Formats: sequence, structure tokens, C-alpha cells
Amino acid sequence: MAKAFKPQVVTANDLIEGDSVFLARSGWVRDIAEARVARTAEEADLLLEAGVVAEAENTVVGPYLVEVGLETGAPVPLLRRERIRAEGGPTFAYAPEGIARAA
Repeated sequence: MAKAFKPQVVTANDLIEGDSVFLARSGWVRDIAEARVARTAEEADLLLEAGVVAEAENTVVGPYLVEVGLETGAPVPLLRRERIRAEGGPTFAYAPEGIARAA
């Protein structure tokens, strides 16, 4: 039995800034609430194809689909890793105080 399709959005990383971005009608945005939502597998394929084209144009890197819930009216990633990315990344220091980071 085939797995039921869940709504999806396309995410990637901005090629210049490195931030997580989401494909919207107006291009790539940092706010997942503005992302275009695929409600069918065919729509998901088309959105991912647009992400691949943007990668070939050196706009983003690594586009892929993320399953989202729509209970709040806006897309919310189902996986914790993707929720962290959608919220702007980790909220902890990368190195303890007093330890120099590599340049």
C-alpha cells in the first residue's frame, strides 16, 4: 500500500548567505510561512524541479522537499531538524566561551 502524500515545500540554502530559504511565489524567502505548498506528488515534483533550476542558476544549493503540516494555516515542518532550519538555525553557541573558533 502506498504511503499517503503529505503536503511539502522546497527548501535549500542561499548560495551567498548560506541561510535556509524556501521556494515561494515571489522567489526564495527565509520565512516558511510564505512558501509554496505542494498538495500532490505532481505539484511537489514541479516545485522541486524549480529548485533544481535555481541551483543550476547559482541562486541556491541543495534543494529538497520537506513534509509539512498545515494545521495552523501555515506550513510547519514535521521533522525537528527542519523546524530548527525554518526557525533560523540552532540557538546555542557553537563553541564554549574562551575557545577560539577556527578561522
